[in-house]
Amino acid sequence: MTDTTISIAAPSPASQRFVDEYKTAMRHVASQVAVVTYGRGEDRGGITCTAICSASTEPPALVVCINRSSPARDGIARAGAFAVNHLTDEQSEIARAFSQSSQVAAPFDLGQWSTGSEGAPILAQATANFECRIDQCIEIGGHTMFIGWVVAVQTAPGSTLLYRDGFFRRLAQE
Repeated sequence: MTDTTISIAAPSPASQRFVDEYKTAMRHVASQVAVVTYGRGEDRGGITCTAICSASTEPPALVVCINRSSPARDGIARAGAFAVNHLTDEQSEIARAFSQSSQVAAPFDLGQWSTGSEGAPILAQATANFECRIDQCIEIGGHTMFIGWVVAVQTAPGSTLLYRDGFFRRLAQE
């Protein structure tokens, strides 16, 4: 099979009404909550993120979407790597600390952090940590899609923190 690139013209700008409907619909979709971190020496940071998915299993790769206006976008690009730290339902305080609206001066003071092989902070007791080396950056709309090769993984027991309709949620036990 050969590699094929398909180019499709970008759609014309959507009406504000349609954009609002899209945002409302997306708020109804429950998503896992993670803190995406980056680091190079003292230049480290992170952002709470729900726009994350697996891109490939062989070889393992993840996609992370970051708003272009976020300082984390430039930090991740500078570092050339990132870590995805999926939070447990007991780590919502950490999620709030890394949100863009947070006024927490030192979010890394919450939880236990170590430095991963690519330089990004790794949160202890996250349900899953993925260390990634950036392969591609794709600008789309107001976001940057970072595609990263997964170079290290670790897991811990715990129930995953979810976000839906503006609130953190827990999985119901059956």
